[in-house]
Amino acid sequence: MKNLFDKETKDAILKRIDALQPDAKAQWGKMNVNQGLRHMAMAFDIATGELDPTLSNPPKIPKWLLRFFLLNTAPPKERAETFVEINTVARNINPTDFEAERKNLKSKIEKFVTTATLIPENKLVGKFSKTDWGKLNYNHTDHHLRQFGG
Repeated sequence: MKNLFDKETKDAILKRIDALQPDAKAQWGKMNVNQGLRHMAMAFDIATGELDPTLSNPPKIPKWLLRFFLLNTAPPKERAETFVEINTVARNINPTDFEAERKNLKSKIEKFVTTATLIPENKLVGKFSKTDWGKLNYNHTDHHLRQFGG
């Protein structure tokens, strides 16, 4: 699995974000592109500790198995659950400025890769290293960029 702490990987993700278009249509799911950009940006706030998400409906599989899937496989295209706080559709978060959302996401990525310390635990799977956060956030961002053709 790729890792955002690898400069080439990070730069490739930033280029894909730059290539997104404001009229991009979702290939699956309910978010529009602006909601998707906000959702991706908010996910970085979890790793940095700026957002403490609520664990309301944890998956009913062992943590070690969920950890394996989170770090080593692509998320399912549909029906994937997310934390309530970053669910832009359910919370009716509808940003209108595409460029501002794109800029914010890129800024969150740059901050993420330069942050000295990330939270030591993932609420879903337990102990989490910096490398784990780099893999998870790559996987999540890649998934949503593909959702919008990026």
